[in-house]
This record gives sequence, C-alpha cells and structure tokens, in this order.
Amino acid sequence: MKKIFSRKGIALFIAAFVAVLLISACQPSGTPTLSPEQIAQSVASTQQAAATQQYMETLIAKLDELTNQPTWTPLPTYTPYPTPTNPPAPTAVMGTATPTVAPTQVYGGKCYQMEFLGDVNYPPDTVVKPGETFTKQWRVRNTGTCTWTTDFDVIFVWGDKIGGNGDITKDIKPGDEAILSAPIVAPQTAGTYMGYWMVTDNQGARFGYGTNGEYSLAIKIQVAK
Repeated sequence: MKKIFSRKGIALFIAAFVAVLLISACQPSGTPTLSPEQIAQSVASTQQAAATQQYMETLIAKLDELTNQPTWTPLPTYTPYPTPTNPPAPTAVMGTATPTVAPTQVYGGKCYQMEFLGDVNYPPDTVVKPGETFTKQWRVRNTGTCTWTTDFDVIFVWGDKIGGNGDITKDIKPGDEAILSAPIVAPQTAGTYMGYWMVTDNQGARFGYGTNGEYSLAIKIQVAK
C-alpha cells in the first residue's frame, strides 16, 4: 500500500489547523470582556481542536501500523518431478540352459565313437622329473550309439612305453562326457617321450576319436633332471 501523506506533511497540516483554531478562538486585544456566548463558543472550539488533534494522532498511529506491516510474499508454485519420457526397460535375467542329449539321438550312426574335448592335465611338452609318477587325464564325449560299460578299458597301443592301462569305472552313455585316464611313469633318462592310448570294449575292439575313430589319446612329456 502506498502512503497518501508523509508523517511530516500530516504534522504540518495538524499544526496549521490547530493554529487556525486558536486564532479564531482568541478575541482581539482591544475587547476587555467576553460575553457568555463568546466564552461558550471559545470553550467549544478548544474542545473541538483537542478532539481533532487526538483523532489525527490516532490516524497517524494507524498509518504507521499499516505502513510497517511486513510485505506478503506469495509461496512458490509447486512443480512435481517430471516423469521420464523414455524410462529404461527392466533388464531380463536369462537363465543358463544346460544342453541335454535325447536318448534316441544317433551320433554318426556308429556304435563306438568319441569326441576329444581336451587335456585335463599334463598338456603336451610338460616338463617332469625322471621317474615321476602321475595319472594322465583326457576329457571326451561318447558320440556313438552304444554305452561304454565298466568292462571297457583304456589301453596303451603304441609309442614310448611310459605308462599302463586305465579302467572305465562307470557306464558312459551316448552323449555323456567323461574323463579317461592312464597311469604314467616318467623314464629315468632325460628326453622327449610320447605314448598313445585307445578305448577297447569287452571283445577287444578298440577305437579312438576322429571320423573313423583312428586317432589315439596321447601324451608328450619332457623329462629333465
């Protein structure tokens, strides 16, 4: 709210107004006495001036009170957080499926067949000490149509005679993975040695891996003192 009058202007206005009242209430110096009517009029004018002054002081106080009121500041408008226009899609967690082999699946149409999957230990050119003994292991899969039974063996077929035969300790069905093994004894003389093994059934028929089962399971070691 704007101020209509300043405090200084209001005070000057009141002073002038009271002065006029006082002058009008006073008689000229040449008049020795006042009539009762004149005295009553003077008293009334004085009372009216006092009442007017009290009213003006009250008005000034009210103006000061209104002027000193704190300025009202409107509250800020609430703005909600914006909704993303392209929220990320939830990430799907995919399970890992374990491949299975149907019992009726035929691998190559051959009864005895295998796939070589790799050396489990002692890869080619492993250095061993003279006379060291250990078990060589190979990982394979039965890709034939027949089960390898516990009557089957892993036999040494040719190469440096550095190990013996191994046994198959459980049935290996078509599609199953297995670890085949053979005992090895390193020669006493330093040098490079190689040996080859194949699987044999209970009738003495042997087979390895490859298209025609012609490849043997092998080991190559370096004997060093």
